[in-house]
Amino acid sequence: MPADVAVRPAPTATATVARRSHLRTVFAKALRDERRGLIGWSIGMAAFGGYLLAAFPTIRHNPELKRLLESYPEAMRKMLSLRDFTTGPGYLQGEVFSFMAPLLLVMVGVLYGSDATSGEEERRTIDLLLANPVPRWRVVADKAAAMATALVVVSAALYATLAVGDVVLGMGVSVAWLGAAVLASFLFALDMGMLALALGAVTGRRGLSRGVVAVVAVASYLVFGLADLVKALRPLRPFSLFYQSLGREPLFTGFAPWRTLVLVGVALALAALAAVAFERRDLTS
Repeated sequence: MPADVAVRPAPTATATVARRSHLRTVFAKALRDERRGLIGWSIGMAAFGGYLLAAFPTIRHNPELKRLLESYPEAMRKMLSLRDFTTGPGYLQGEVFSFMAPLLLVMVGVLYGSDATSGEEERRTIDLLLANPVPRWRVVADKAAAMATALVVVSAALYATLAVGDVVLGMGVSVAWLGAAVLASFLFALDMGMLALALGAVTGRRGLSRGVVAVVAVASYLVFGLADLVKALRPLRPFSLFYQSLGREPLFTGFAPWRTLVLVGVALALAALAAVAFERRDLTS
């Protein structure tokens, strides 16, 4: 054998066991695969909160802005959650929790949820994943847990930024009720992410699941926002997940236990549906 040819040592039993143990942990693998995206989303969410906080001192105690908001129709103010922007709670409600923060978190949940199983199928890596001694339902459960963990991390970045800004700027926002608003946004995004996961498990099509969830999320917001203007939509408002999570403005009303239970129940039901569908479906390889 030529002297310049290196001979690779055979893998030890310890290395083989460690590799297999790592592959059995789909949850850890999912977080590892998405770690760069998760870091980017967390930094972006913190930057979003910081940017809005930086603008608050220019708005505080601005009587002209207050009069302008009061001139808007009441239905519009309710739909856009517009309160007195010159106060800390009113500013955060209108700029953060009325639309933008839930939207950004929904994007995180849908991207992770839709990619959980259907992304593996489209990349043709699903066979490698399922070749490990892990049942299909466990794959779905671990992927769902990884998606929920990603949402927790990004939501925590938002909460930490706003809580620090509240103290530094003296915005007068209750940190407990701020937590309730972030939690409500997280739960709405979690339900949308679980819906994307379930649709991906049923169809195996990532783009379809993202498109359907986008329609559902927008419809949920519009049903909540337009119910005061369109009488025909009022009976549908309780079925709007946006209404159940953020419709009562938790930044002003605090934590709502039963609404939280409803949203968590929806997420668990969708995760169970995804597990059953993934168990029974013939997969693309």
